[in-house]
Amino acid sequence: MEKRWQDHNVNLRLLAQMVKNYFVQRNLKIEETVLEDGYSVSVIIPQLRASGVMRVIIRGRREDFTVETRATEDQDKAIRVGLMTSIFGGGSLVLRNIKVREQMEKMEREFWGTIEEMVRSLTSLR
Repeated sequence: MEKRWQDHNVNLRLLAQMVKNYFVQRNLKIEETVLEDGYSVSVIIPQLRASGVMRVIIRGRREDFTVETRATEDQDKAIRVGLMTSIFGGGSLVLRNIKVREQMEKMEREFWGTIEEMVRSLTSLR
């Protein structure tokens, strides 16, 4: 999912810090990367026991930026592989990866409700 904000004059470094804190408060491991045009926050979800990673990518400038969330494509690939191998016992792989995907989608929905508030609070600081 991706959303663009214009004319908000938001400090993207502070927004990335707020995003990072949001996930740290939920006891999730975070890896932050400074990009040429923004920030990437990777959220590692160890309790999902799979490649449970969600990325939040913030790109642009203070007055025109996008926030994108991306669950790793590994989940979709793993589900497809599991489906292809289900006749050989890959069904448990499919089920596990579907559960991981559901958890990640739930986390993503909850995050989007919060990112709006983050942007609003940083906009009101100007």
